[in-house]
Amino acid sequence: MSWPFAVAGTSAVLALIAGCGGGGGGGGDASALSEQQIELAVPDAKAVPGWETVSPRASGSMKEQTLRGSLCPKKGQEACKGARFMGTARFKGAEEMQVGFWAIAYQDEKSAESAYDLHWDWSKKGLGEAKILDLGSLGEQRDAEQGISGYQGDRRAIAQVRVGTVVLWASLDASRETGIDAGLVKDLASVFAVRAQEAQDGKTPAAKLGA
Repeated sequence: MSWPFAVAGTSAVLALIAGCGGGGGGGGDASALSEQQIELAVPDAKAVPGWETVSPRASGSMKEQTLRGSLCPKKGQEACKGARFMGTARFKGAEEMQVGFWAIAYQDEKSAESAYDLHWDWSKKGLGEAKILDLGSLGEQRDAEQGISGYQGDRRAIAQVRVGTVVLWASLDASRETGIDAGLVKDLASVFAVRAQEAQDGKTPAAKLGA
């Protein structure tokens, strides 16, 4: 399966992310993002050309119990410790394929690092016949799996990445007939990760999928 887009300047993008760290050391130097910054880090329609907006990007405070309950479903909500804000958006592509983006901004790297494995243990649940996907060297921590979701044999892939003080996700859903291209999953996660890094660098996030 081929796709009519890829990450603009992919090699440069991956080099940027790799430069952010690759070992999950949690050095504590990354900036904590404001609510506006985490919302801008989430891809918008300009960042994913060719995709139709289903839910425009939005943000909220992680002090809201409804958000904590849905995004940190762990006993005692351990994964919410130090969580400040969240951002999200969803888009529809060809053949009813959908991609969801969401992220949680933490108060510091230590909090984000501590929450990472708790989030991943929950995020990957429900994927049948799952296989690991390669995300290269995105962020300080990264995981991705692709598998079967639901009774109809629909396909789902989930990528989770930590970039400094942010834990982010890109979730791709497709029918059994359409299937999912692993390269697309990596591209979508890469765009999101770069935008998160741009925000932490004090820049206006501009990374996007490009021809």
